[in-house]
Amino acid sequence: MKEAAGLLSASLRSMLLSPVSQTWGTLTGRQTPLAARIVRRYALPSTRTFSVAEGFFGFIPIESFESERYILEVTHDTQTYQVEVPHQLFLSSRIGDIVEVHTH
Repeated sequence: MKEAAGLLSASLRSMLLSPVSQTWGTLTGRQTPLAARIVRRYALPSTRTFSVAEGFFGFIPIESFESERYILEVTHDTQTYQVEVPHQLFLSSRIGDIVEVHTH
C-alpha cells in the first residue's frame, strides 16, 4: 500500500512540476533553446548617416555609423524567426543547417 501511495505521489509531482517549471522558465527568461533550421541567410550592409542638431553657435553635424549585421532566417515548427548572429557563425553556417536559438 505504501509503495502505491509513493508511486502516486511521485507521478502527481512529475505531472505538476513540468508545467510549473516551464512557466517559471518563461517568467525568469531561462527557456530551453529551439532547434531551428536555417532557410535563408543575408548580410545587411553598414550604414552611415549624418544629421544636424541645433547648438548655441548654430548647427552641429552628427555622424552616425551602424556596422554590418548578419541575419539568419530560421524555422522551428511552423514559426519563422530572424536571428542576428556574429560574423564567424554567419560564415560557417549553411542553408539547411540546424542551429540552437536562445530566446529571451
